Amino acid sequence: MALSPNILRQFLIWLMIGIATYSITITAVSDFGQMRASLASIGFIGWAGLIGLSTFNILLRAVRWQYYIGKLGYLIPISRNLQYFLAGFAFTLTPAKAGEAARSLYLKQDGVRYTDSLAALFVERLTDLIAVILLALAAVYTFEDYRWLVILAGACTLAMLPLIHSQLLRNFLARISERITNVRISKGLNHLINLINSSAALLSSASLYGGMVLSLMAAFSVCMMMYIVLNLFGMEISISLAVGIYATGILVGALSFLPGGLGSAEAVMIGLLVFAGVDITTATAATLICRIAALWYSIAVGIIIVLRLELHSKPHQEIG
Repeated sequence: MALSPNILRQFLIWLMIGIATYSITITAVSDFGQMRASLASIGFIGWAGLIGLSTFNILLRAVRWQYYIGKLGYLIPISRNLQYFLAGFAFTLTPAKAGEAARSLYLKQDGVRYTDSLAALFVERLTDLIAVILLALAAVYTFEDYRWLVILAGACTLAMLPLIHSQLLRNFLARISERITNVRISKGLNHLINLINSSAALLSSASLYGGMVLSLMAAFSVCMMMYIVLNLFGMEISISLAVGIYATGILVGALSFLPGGLGSAEAVMIGLLVFAGVDITTATAATLICRIAALWYSIAVGIIIVLRLELHSKPHQEIG
């Protein structure tokens, strides 16, 4: 097995916590009978369209992942790297999605350094966050109470770019590493420097712009689900507002560091939809449907891939 029993145990714990949290959040704000009727009213074609958009989102992100790994100098077969990428979704319900770093354990078997794969994951998260912030701007000026959040998140995120490219920062960390006598801390700082170097390579002009285009396309495709669902429910709402509401919810969920943003993301989406004139039952149903098609669908795909990989993988290795 590539993943240790401890990692798998933590995965199961967070999965159960996530399911419980999600169930409590949904049942606390809506009538279960009406909710079930709303889910059924979408119909097969509606669900197929939503799953199609979610799959398109995943495939775009997979292309970006393959590009990042190749940019770092590794030639991993597309089919194998795709499985490693998809396997990470099984760990979405860990705090801040940190468990998705399990991809590094699989990639290590193909000779990819941990600092490189973690740098790819970091840059992936960064570009995803920038894309969500840009889409959330569509709702910012409708809901003034959330304007500060989007602006602050945007400023802090963009501030990372010059920091990552700063040679001054790397020299500073290198000097500290040389002066520290503790071997473990010194080694950790060297890993951090390597991670920053790899991240900087992926955030150079061409890589940054290419990654951002894919991130925006992927984020927009999944945010569009909110507009489609509300229209299927007969609600009149602009594309920009529906997309912005979903993006704002995802942004709050990401900043909350809760597993998968559970509870916080849903609460914000439902609240903003109600402020926009949608009744709470419809708002809750629309949010639940979108999260099933995006979050839970990707988790299910990830679990299937992890099971497949674990049945054919080499003995596990710990990150070190």
